Amino acid sequence: PKPAPKATPVATPASAADAKAAAKPAPVWPAGALSITENYGEWTLTCTRPETNTACMLMQSQGDNKTGKRLFAFELRTPKDGRAEGLILMPFGLSIDPGVTFKLDDVVLGKGAPYISCSAEGCLVPISFPTLATDAMRTAKTLQVIGVKPSNEEPQPIAVPLGGFAAVWDRAIAFTN
Repeated sequence: PKPAPKATPVATPASAADAKAAAKPAPVWPAGALSITENYGEWTLTCTRPETNTACMLMQSQGDNKTGKRLFAFELRTPKDGRAEGLILMPFGLSIDPGVTFKLDDVVLGKGAPYISCSAEGCLVPISFPTLATDAMRTAKTLQVIGVKPSNEEPQPIAVPLGGFAAVWDRAIAFTN
């Protein structure tokens, strides 16, 4: 009988990260484009590449359907050094001193964040979420951003639906890697 043919070597990725990268091709920019905007559920992704570095931000905003005025916005940039930085626009009428707190599907998330200033549109809260938080947001249903009413110190939650978050986050990271 003939000997069995030699097995052909198969290239295998060196690590799990390499395997993941090999599985998903890098996003392709439209010819000549310096920015892209895409929608994923309630999320909008905007990426720009002014020079060699690509920067991506995902955003969700909520407003008054009658006036069209934006009342709340949540913006988050892709992570750098293990943290995703961003900004929240909170509506007027909430106490400034306690800042805001967060819940992810009714579980407290982090220590909260202080307001830094107010503008004509509302009050601004800078945020810095560790990778652990953004990983949890991928599978959660809702992020609650909770302010406090000044009159009775009652919590005033604003629900941020997380449908589409995993897809928009993956896409943003793919563009910036």
